[in-house]
Amino acid sequence: MPDLKDLAAEIDRCSQCNFCLAACPVYREDRLESSGARGRINLVKAALLDQTLPVSGRVRELIDRCLLCTNCVQTCPASIRVDDIVAAARANLPNRNPAERMLLRRLLDRRAVSGVVGSLLKGLNLFNLPSLANPPLQQRLPAAVRPDGPVSARVAYFVGCGVNYLYPDTGEALVKVFSANGVEVVIPAGQQCCGLPALARGDKEMAREAVRANAALFAPLDVDAVVTDCTSCGYMLKVQVTALLPPDDPALPAAQAVAGRIVEATEFLAALGLQRQPRTQAVTVTYHVPCHRHWSAALADAPPKIAALVPGARFVPLREPRRCCGAGGAFFLSHRELSASIRGPKIEDIVATGAQVVLTQCPACRYFLQEGLGTESGVRVMHPLAFLAGGC
Repeated sequence: MPDLKDLAAEIDRCSQCNFCLAACPVYREDRLESSGARGRINLVKAALLDQTLPVSGRVRELIDRCLLCTNCVQTCPASIRVDDIVAAARANLPNRNPAERMLLRRLLDRRAVSGVVGSLLKGLNLFNLPSLANPPLQQRLPAAVRPDGPVSARVAYFVGCGVNYLYPDTGEALVKVFSANGVEVVIPAGQQCCGLPALARGDKEMAREAVRANAALFAPLDVDAVVTDCTSCGYMLKVQVTALLPPDDPALPAAQAVAGRIVEATEFLAALGLQRQPRTQAVTVTYHVPCHRHWSAALADAPPKIAALVPGARFVPLREPRRCCGAGGAFFLSHRELSASIRGPKIEDIVATGAQVVLTQCPACRYFLQEGLGTESGVRVMHPLAFLAGGC
């Protein structure tokens, strides 16, 4: 992520065409010009670059009311990097919350999350966490898992924080399904957070630390691909890492090498094909497409293809599969009402399909959609590989 002053020309490329408005989840809710990408980057320019507008509490609030979903970037004819501009603007806002930075630091090096930080999150009642994995997924998995039969591919598995601490069933499903289909899975010890949570809060240096550490860990590995089951981790590892590091950073070549091998796990398996026929699952399935999808052209097509491979499964598409659910990583923690409002139409869309299973690759989407649906609905939200593992 460049410094804000280096993004001034990027802001000036905006032609004020308004295409971004229809793509912005926040604008679709409040219909305020300042909530759309165009209005937000104009605000950043006036307050932080030109300094013709004071940095008031309202300015801070509007800069903070962005999910960094990148839907505006995907819609923009000029592909203006609005998410980079907003993240850089946050880096220029002083007096960030020290407790928030402490939490990010713990996530970065993955120490004591299930202990000190987990207790802190519970105590502050920031949100109704699922039971934290104890031990985390990384401590449950061996260094490598080889298939029983011939090996058709060898991959390294990047374990995201959401899966590591909240949804280890996803990682266990990945290892099970890949192994059943002839793929050796290497799980390097010492992995750190991908760095996206820190970047989203404007902490570039903390994000760079994570990038450098993970690049040094994954670059030397002799594998066909580095797979991740989280689309946001994939976006960070594939796209953001090389823009985040300075051109003269010694870690840049390793980061670029890793970025070139990043593949979303569902997409990798769909392209490889199955060696083992899944068992029958007589359920109706639908699919919520995560917002962080544009880094891979085939990412959004893979889960329906996987669902079609399960005998008995009936796939019913959502009316708006790519509409944001409102989670936005950790956005929903500090914007509960707004996020719930964004989520409302998505829940209605899911219910209308009659699906018993909702597939999505994003842990934040999984949590927030399940919370909105409720356990009494009988609808389960899961990763596509977890669904496939149920039939293995």
